[in-house]
Amino acid sequence: MSLIPKLRTETLSGPGPGRQAFERAFAGVLIIDKPAGMTSLDVTRRLKGRLGPLRMGHAGTLDPLATGVLPVCMGEATKLIDYMDLQWKHYRGCLQLGLETESWDVTGRIVAERPVPVLPTERLREVFRKFEGSQRQRPPAFSAVKVKGRPLYSYARKGVHVDPPARDVFVRSFDLLERRGEWLDFDLVCSRGTYVRSIVHGLGERLGCGACLSMLRRTRSGRFCLGDAVRLEQAEAEIDQGRLRNRLLSPEDVLSHLEPLEVRKESERKAWNGNPMETADLLPSALELAVLEGRRVRIQVDGAVIGVGEVRSGAQGVFLQPLRLLRSQVPDRAA
Repeated sequence: MSLIPKLRTETLSGPGPGRQAFERAFAGVLIIDKPAGMTSLDVTRRLKGRLGPLRMGHAGTLDPLATGVLPVCMGEATKLIDYMDLQWKHYRGCLQLGLETESWDVTGRIVAERPVPVLPTERLREVFRKFEGSQRQRPPAFSAVKVKGRPLYSYARKGVHVDPPARDVFVRSFDLLERRGEWLDFDLVCSRGTYVRSIVHGLGERLGCGACLSMLRRTRSGRFCLGDAVRLEQAEAEIDQGRLRNRLLSPEDVLSHLEPLEVRKESERKAWNGNPMETADLLPSALELAVLEGRRVRIQVDGAVIGVGEVRSGAQGVFLQPLRLLRSQVPDRAA
């Protein structure tokens, strides 16, 4: 029998065994292959419409134009968003030369059309390479970056000019794959927080003819790739069939990039209370606690992740400080 229909017959609007069981059952991360024409928030709303009162949040926003890897955290796993490996993004896309829009992609109002000069392939590759490395990037006016508590697009829609704050980003590689007349296919690897539309807009300025983004697909976000992803419609069908839990990546999967530290049985309550933990509270690990100073780690009990911590030093020496605990994971003996 599906767990979902059973749980949804219980009272889930407040605390209690029904809600706790629901949160425990769906504490994980679902990788959605986001379709075009939807916001990232639209995706979570669609899923919540079927799953009901379950905390949910996406990690790394994709524009409506874009498709591809979108991690959706559920239940207690929403606490892990800030600790997930999402630093590097990999995209495949297409840009159109000679066209400028107010949003810097083909969905926006056209503001200029210019002739495209003769551009040898090697010249194009040379300009592409100029965008590699560290840079200060200005986000598009039509973006969700907030200024004085309001997203930039809310100003842009009213015709109000705002100078958006620049941000530090890093482009690891930006390669021209193929040219088809005015359309250029590209491959891009960049740091989180990078606006691909800004790079494309900057490229058009350097070439002197303008450019806008016409297609974008995210193939990887940190450790998550398209091989992990499921189409939104398929995820909805699996929710209805009670099979979605098989799709969820566990906290162990999501935090696999962090060094594990195992808590001793007698110190388990200390961990759940968020108290600093010394070497004596932990089982021996591959790395000594002192070697991990300044690093975040995953805290485990009986091999199961219960949260994230940071190794710090103080007057009493090096210790493990729990930062975020997955309360739905707490067993009765530690409650």
